[in-house]
Amino acid sequence: MKMSKKMTALLAVLMFSLQIFCTVPVMASTAEETDKTSNSEEAEYTIKLPSISVEYTSVGGEQIINFNYAAQLAFKNYVETESSGRMKVELYTNGALGSGPEILLQCMQGVNEATTTGEADLSSYYPEIQIFSIPYCYNNRTEFYNLLDSDYMQSIYDEIAQKTGIRIIAAFDNGGFRNISNSKRKIKTADDLKGLKIRCMQSSAHVYLFETLKAVPTSLAFSELYSALQTGVVDGQENAPMVMLDNSIYEVQDYYTLDGHLMSPAYIAVNEKWLNDLPEELKKIVLDGGKICETAARGAITSGEMLALDVLKNAGVDIYAPTVEEKETFQIAKEPVIEWLTGEIGKEPVDTYLDAVENVKKGEDVETKAKSGESESLLSGSFVYLIIIIILLLVIVILIIKMVKKPATEEKK
Repeated sequence: MKMSKKMTALLAVLMFSLQIFCTVPVMASTAEETDKTSNSEEAEYTIKLPSISVEYTSVGGEQIINFNYAAQLAFKNYVETESSGRMKVELYTNGALGSGPEILLQCMQGVNEATTTGEADLSSYYPEIQIFSIPYCYNNRTEFYNLLDSDYMQSIYDEIAQKTGIRIIAAFDNGGFRNISNSKRKIKTADDLKGLKIRCMQSSAHVYLFETLKAVPTSLAFSELYSALQTGVVDGQENAPMVMLDNSIYEVQDYYTLDGHLMSPAYIAVNEKWLNDLPEELKKIVLDGGKICETAARGAITSGEMLALDVLKNAGVDIYAPTVEEKETFQIAKEPVIEWLTGEIGKEPVDTYLDAVENVKKGEDVETKAKSGESESLLSGSFVYLIIIIILLLVIVILIIKMVKKPATEEKK
């Protein structure tokens, strides 16, 4: 089923708005070789910022910007503009400089000044980051972002800098909440998962999660997932909406339940020694650039997730959002993962994390970066564009939501 003309138009405006944010007031990089070399002779400092992500993703026939690429572009724009050309940011996408573990190690060793990274790769050097593998901790994205922006997480970032030599300057979610899909039946409560063969990540935490829910967890490489679903080797899988769509998983899955069992963090990080060796005014620009690219990534993920759900629904996937009471039945999966993780990293890190989660849910101990006193310079230059684009994005999202709620009508003219 095709999207309506109005929906397509709004989507186009939304994507154009993100492009404006990432490219105004200077033209942003497209990660091509010509861009990497331009102005490099004039710049005093060059920052290599790689990712393994694609630049754009197809949603309903439209190309939308990948959240990692949105973060990269926003960082480049802000840093180069605010430094008046003293700093040059080179962007690399699609794994051009290596795999996720490789580009993280390059940043740790100072080969590259910056990197994108995530919980899975970082856990090899900082095992405590596995706290995010505890399921069903967050009711919504706001709680997750409040946790990322809390004093608690700032202390975690300080520990990571001490132990690994990289400084996290931006934090966002890695594509949205992970949800359960299958080809057999609608899942409303934990009991509905009984006996279903669910492909999960090759992680002990994920295996414990689905064993507790009486499903049959099956660890498979992601490259094998589509064929496994198609041939019935597994009945279902768990992933975020954009992954469902971008990898055509929806073609072999009939039901998608928004249980939101996990949301993982993704980061932009820089080499700590390199950062501290910068002149103070340039160090501040890099840190402020982290705040800017963080906002860009969060906006790209949130809008992309909503659009992906709409396209999945129009493609015939039965999307179900459990009630509060139904969601509560899934909480039984939490304790076994906590017990396993306690054995891996110790009781104190686990308890401290769970306390921090509860605090942000209560609205306590949430010291967001906007209140840190380090944001005065953000009120000038590119930050004006940020405010404008955020407002525009919110208006567009509200309009799209209203349209989705209206009964579909055929357009015959």
